[in-house]
Order: sequence, then C-alpha cells, then structure tokens
Amino acid sequence: MAEAQSGRNAPVPSVLMVSSGFYPTLGGAEKQALELSAALAARGVQVRVATRRLPGLAAFEQVRGIAIERLWCAGSGLLNATSFLLSLWSYLVTRSGSYGVIHVHLAGSPATAAALAGRLLGKRVFIKLGGGKGIGELAASSKSLSGRLKLLALRRLRPQFVAVARELAEESRQYLGTVPVHVLPNGVDTRAYQPVDAARKLELRAALGWPSAGLGFVYAGRLSPEKQLPRFLEDWLDVAKKMDAKAFLAFVGDGVEWAVLKEAVTRLRASDRVFLHAAVQDVARVYGAADVFVLPSISEGLSNALLEAMASGLGVLGSRVGGTAEAVTESQNGFLFDPNDDEDIKRQARKFFENPTLSARLGIASRKTAVERYAMDKVAAAWENLYRYGL
Repeated sequence: MAEAQSGRNAPVPSVLMVSSGFYPTLGGAEKQALELSAALAARGVQVRVATRRLPGLAAFEQVRGIAIERLWCAGSGLLNATSFLLSLWSYLVTRSGSYGVIHVHLAGSPATAAALAGRLLGKRVFIKLGGGKGIGELAASSKSLSGRLKLLALRRLRPQFVAVARELAEESRQYLGTVPVHVLPNGVDTRAYQPVDAARKLELRAALGWPSAGLGFVYAGRLSPEKQLPRFLEDWLDVAKKMDAKAFLAFVGDGVEWAVLKEAVTRLRASDRVFLHAAVQDVARVYGAADVFVLPSISEGLSNALLEAMASGLGVLGSRVGGTAEAVTESQNGFLFDPNDDEDIKRQARKFFENPTLSARLGIASRKTAVERYAMDKVAAAWENLYRYGL
C-alpha cells in the first residue's frame, strides 16, 4: 500500500513533444498538440516542443507557457524530411537531460527516431496514432517498402502507442503486433466552445448569410474524399425536399472536394439552402449559428470538430465509425448511420426534420458528454498519469 501511495505522488516527468508541424500551423493534429501542451503547462508540467523550422519562423518561441524549438531542415520533399530527421536525432541525444518522456504526434519517420532514442537513453516514448481505420498512417505505411520497414522498426523498439478510439487500437495490432496500445481520446476546450442563446444565434446566422429561421446543419473541417460530403449532401437534400423541411446545410472548410460540392449545389439547384464557406479562424461562431453537426466520414479517428461542436451544444448526425461511434450515444446526443447506406443516412436525417425541437435536447446531452468525457483538462490529467506510469 505504501508503494502504491508513493506511486500516486510521483512527479510528472518533463515532456518533450515531437511533431513535424506545430503552431502556427494548425491542422487537426497540430491543433490537438498545441491545446494539450498548453493544458499540461497550465497544470504545472514542463513541456517543450521540437518541430521543424519553416521559413520566416524563429528558431525559438514561447507560446502559452510552451517552449517551442524549431529545428533546422533544408529544401523540400525528401531533403526536408531527411534533414529534419537528422536535426531531431541530434536534439534528442544532445538535449536528453532536458526531458523525461518523449511524446510523438503521429507515427511518421520522427516516431522511429524518437523510439530509437528512447531505447538508447532509457526514456519512455509515447506515439499518438493518427487517422481513421483503414486510411490512417499505419495502413498507409503498410503499402510501401519504406513504410513496412518503419513498422518493423517500431515493433522491435516497442515504444508505447496511444489511439484515440478503441477501433484504432484494435487495428494497430494488425500492423504493430503486441506492442502496448493505450486508448485516450482527444480533448476540447469546453470554455472556448460553449452553447449560445437564441439572440446570439440569430446574430451569427446573419453574419454568415444563413437563414434566420429553420434547422441549421453544419459540417466544419477538411473537404476531403473520406468525409463523403457530396454523397451526404445529395441524401440530405433528397429528404429535406421530400419533407418540405425548413432547414439548411452548410459546409465550412478547405480541400479538394470544394469544387465537387460547388458543382453539386449548382446541379441540384440548392443554393437557397446549401452554403459553402472557406475555413474560418473563429470556428466557434459557426457552431453557434447551427443546430446539428454532421460528420459522414467513411472512416474517422476522433474529430476535433466533432468535439468542438458537441461542446458548443450541437446534436450530432454522423457515421457509425471510430471515435464518432464512441462519442455519440444513439438517441441521447445524436444519431448514427452506416456511411455506405444511403437509406440509413436518410432515415436518420429524417428524425431531425420530423421533430425540429429534437436537436436542442440532443445538444444539451452533447455538451454534457463533452464536459464529462472530453474536457481538455481531464484529458491532460490522463496524459499525466500515462507519463508517470506507462505500462
């Protein structure tokens, strides 16, 4: 018992975050890395970040209590990746006294360098896996010789892996064998993302050019093929028209599917109820103007946008995959569908049209789920325990 008590009081080791990209670059992985690092720093954990140095950025910067060290790399493409890897290796070895554990965001080539350094230096290494089942980095790595060699090295070096959903943890064993895999979700700042009142919702809709009345559905994030946005658009529109529903659908983001969505809106003559917007800096305004968040992905890890929308009090209409299936409880905070079944998509969307007040009830439950299970401070506390004890 005394030993267990001593373990509970063990200090949290200093953390070195390793990420190919970091602030001010803010994709999904980079945003999560920044918010987690800031939350840990606010809890008194010493956090440093080692990332690649992009043109125009300082070699060192302090942001939100985080020391960011941008390492030298040259050129582009393979040269850039190789030079960053060499810089990272040098940093890991020569600065080993400045950190206790290594936390790598995504299982790219920097993960292999970190795993090797951890083995040689006696440091715990945690590698956070990215992407969804079948389309994530492990599945992609298995399709090339260099990727398979990387997977082989990681299996032998045996760092500890972290998946954001049980589905991803189960899949990882297919590529990594019996290495330790923890399941720990992404987090969300529930203070930055909160429900708004009716008056504020009207203001936000006016600013975005959306109808003041009607049920507002929104997707926010990358406009990429695995999200299946054109398919969802056609299914949603078919139901909305047949039911003569007072509702609109908005897509907010950038990506290769922009042109496809624009063509579909024109072809279906839906510009009066389907809106396209480029990515916005303050996405909380988008959630505040909507009622239902949609996420029709064919595969998904655990979407930052999903958690932000839930924290903002939106009901969810999403596909039954990955972390979405774990975050959404059917009929309580949203509805799930088979992303390969158009009739299932329509059946679940129809429930919102049949009862326009349903989204408000689901949104209250969504907010409760976000606060209780995904609040960033709670996720940071779980990471602290992982850093302390690992496996």
